[in-house]
Amino acid sequence: MTGKTPDRVPAFFYVLNIPFDSLTFAIAAVVVFGAYIIFGVTAFGAALFTVPILSHLLPLEFVLPTCVLLDVAAALAVGGRITRDADWSELRWMIPFAIIGAVVGVTLLVNLPRRATMMALGAFLLIYALYSLRKDGVVSLVSRGWAPLTGFIGGSMGTLLGIAAPPYAIYLARRIVDPGAYRATLSNMVIFSTTTRALVFLAGGLMLADRLTAFVLLLPFALAGIWLGTRISKRVSRTQLLRVVSVLLMLIGASLLVRAAG
Repeated sequence: MTGKTPDRVPAFFYVLNIPFDSLTFAIAAVVVFGAYIIFGVTAFGAALFTVPILSHLLPLEFVLPTCVLLDVAAALAVGGRITRDADWSELRWMIPFAIIGAVVGVTLLVNLPRRATMMALGAFLLIYALYSLRKDGVVSLVSRGWAPLTGFIGGSMGTLLGIAAPPYAIYLARRIVDPGAYRATLSNMVIFSTTTRALVFLAGGLMLADRLTAFVLLLPFALAGIWLGTRISKRVSRTQLLRVVSVLLMLIGASLLVRAAG
C-alpha cells in the first residue's frame, strides 16, 4: 500500500491490496483509456501519458510495472499482426543494446531519489515535445551507427522512466522511408522493449501482486482505447494529432518539474 489508511480505501480495493480509492481508480481508468487511444493511432506513446499523470497519484515504483504490463498487452494487440513488414536488419542492431540499457535503467530506478526521477522525466517530456513541434515532414537520413546508442538510451529510459519508444521512433524515422515498414519496425521494437522491461522488473522484485491486480483492472480500459484509436486513425490527420500530443506533453512535463522543484 502507499500510505492510504484502510478507512479511505474501499473494501474491494483493500482486499485486493492495491493503493486505490474510488476517485484514484476512476482517474486512472480515464487516463489509461485516453492514452491507449493515442497508442491505437501511433503504435506507441501511451506511457508518455500514463506514467507522468499517474505518478501524481501513485508511487512511481507502483506505476512503472503496472504501465509496462499494459504496454506489453497493447503492443501485442497492435503490432503482432504486422511483424512481416518489419526491417529486421535495424532491429538486430538495436535489441542487444536495449537489453543492456534496460539493466542499467532498473539499477538506477531502485537507487535514484523520487525527486530526481520526476525531474528527469519532466525534462525529457519537454525536450521531446519541443523536438516534435519543431520538426517538419521531411527528415534527413542518418547512419546505422546510431542504432546501438538508440537501443541503449531507449532501454535505459524504459526501465527508469517507463518511456522507451520515442528514441526508437526518432531514429527509425530517419532510417526507414516506407511508412508501412516504419510502423511495423517500430511496433516490433515496442513489443520487445516492453516485454524486456516487464522481465527486468520481475527479476528486480518490482512485479508484485498489487501491480498485477491493477493491470488486470485497467486492461479493459486500455483495450477499449486501442479499439477507438484504431478507428480514429482512419479519420484524423496524424500530423494534427501529433501536434496536439506535443502540446500536452509540454504541459505534463512542466507540471512534473514544478512539483519536483517544490
